Amino acid sequence: MKPAVAYIRCSTEMQEDSPDQQKKEIEEFALRKGYKILEHYIDFGKSGTTFEQRSEFLRLRSTVERKPNFTAVICYDESRWGRAIDSEENTYWRFYFRKHGVDVILVKTAVDRGNEFAPMISAFEGMQASQYSKKLSELTLRGAKNNGIYSNGGTPPYGYKRIAVNTKTCNERELVTGEWCISGQEKVRWAIGATEEVEVVRTIFKRRIEGLGFFLIAQALNRQCIPCPKRGRWRNFDQKWSTGTIRSIVHNPAYYGARIYNRNSMSKILAQQKGVDLRHGVSYPHWTNERSEWVIEENSHEVIITREIWDGANAQRSEESKKKCNGYLYKGRYLLTGILKCSRCGFPFQGCSSSVNGKKYEKYIDGGWKNKGICSHLGISKSTLEEFAIKAIKDVLIQPNLVKEIEAQLEHLLESGPATNRDEIERIKKLIVESEQKTKHLTDAIENGGAIQSLFDRLKALEEEKGLLNVRLQSLTLVNERKIDPAKISEIVAKFILNFEEKFENAPIEEKKLLVKKMISEIVVDREKGVVRFYVRRVPAVSPELEKLYINKKEPAKIAGSECSGGRT
Repeated sequence: MKPAVAYIRCSTEMQEDSPDQQKKEIEEFALRKGYKILEHYIDFGKSGTTFEQRSEFLRLRSTVERKPNFTAVICYDESRWGRAIDSEENTYWRFYFRKHGVDVILVKTAVDRGNEFAPMISAFEGMQASQYSKKLSELTLRGAKNNGIYSNGGTPPYGYKRIAVNTKTCNERELVTGEWCISGQEKVRWAIGATEEVEVVRTIFKRRIEGLGFFLIAQALNRQCIPCPKRGRWRNFDQKWSTGTIRSIVHNPAYYGARIYNRNSMSKILAQQKGVDLRHGVSYPHWTNERSEWVIEENSHEVIITREIWDGANAQRSEESKKKCNGYLYKGRYLLTGILKCSRCGFPFQGCSSSVNGKKYEKYIDGGWKNKGICSHLGISKSTLEEFAIKAIKDVLIQPNLVKEIEAQLEHLLESGPATNRDEIERIKKLIVESEQKTKHLTDAIENGGAIQSLFDRLKALEEEKGLLNVRLQSLTLVNERKIDPAKISEIVAKFILNFEEKFENAPIEEKKLLVKKMISEIVVDREKGVVRFYVRRVPAVSPELEKLYINKKEPAKIAGSECSGGRT
């Protein structure tokens, strides 16, 4: 019998073409056609709109690329193979597999493989599957907007629980974590949850009205060892309240009984329609819709606090303060915001100013201590750090023959040719798949109660390793495709170096920050050794191609043992 494997995909367990049904149909088909199924690749709970987000498909692809011991992949039908946003992607992956000696065979299809028009009809089936997803997305959005007081899915806010209501008998039952309502028979509403959670919510609003800031409220709850919200797949492993958690509760209208739907969107299909760029690794795009598109349902469930209390707690949240908060990363006067991080807790340092006896001080404060009350306090002089950062950048840019060295390195890289890099590309792809599998196993272990520091450290290391592998893969792909002109790149770099100092001196703060980020990939405050490490790019990230091509960092420049208020660094 001819060797083959089965590929099975299902978005939810409530679909009619469930994994068990697909498996049965595929095995019966294989028996009739003289195939022996060696292995089943099952993507359960995975959307068909993308191939890159399906772990089992990626594993199958990796196996196909390594000269497998099978000659066919049998799939139930076109929609199970994929409903890609771009319908041509379905055809592309069939061709890709066939190029590696493996046919993709569908059980349910109207295509006669022996017909000369078979490729055209297959492409048409792929387009139908793609259009079905787009139509289903529109219908789902329309239905969700008209769902009234009932939940459209997801976890309830802190302090609430889910109640399944039978639409015919009106019988109600409480849903535990991970339990679903019965599709077509029940709908879900929110009800008042655990008493201790409700009291915490009321305390938060009370303290906010009294004038306490988000940080002080979070700090007080952490001191009382009150467990923080841990909903769904949140990665709040340390179980600490943060300013962000407090802010999200205070700003949530659900607590006075209102539900707002369609405020945010994460649809890849809508992203394509709105022109959101998905080419650079954005698996789940996210944006806020116009207020006119929001669906607001007042009095949709029981209230924990009154509307008056909610308004009082949110009185300080003016439109001006919201704009200032959202734009601070780019417009704030602290030059190193977002790239200065603590080695101990991993949180970024944040700009903070204060006055003592009429004298003003500007520092970078450890965000782990400032926002969550974890780690320990450390403040570093703003001027000391920023002056050293600018000096470190200039020291790299004034190196003699820097442009010639860059051009020579690019020429050498291109001389190796595509054939030399092909094996390396395949090796890196294999390592990425292995890294993703290890990450999944660690995540499962953590979610099942294995919350020990060694697991977190290993998970962090794997994420960093996978990131470097992806960047290296992209750089090799660029070289293979011959999209690099060494002379052009060296010209761009030379121009950047020549204009850097003048442009930096005269630029507004947001442009200064962009210039710094083009030269410094990260700054790490090593709390154990008392130094600050500046990782300066030898090649400025003046274009996406350059940033992908050069991932090696220069030996870190250091500020060692300089006195700063709040500690030594």
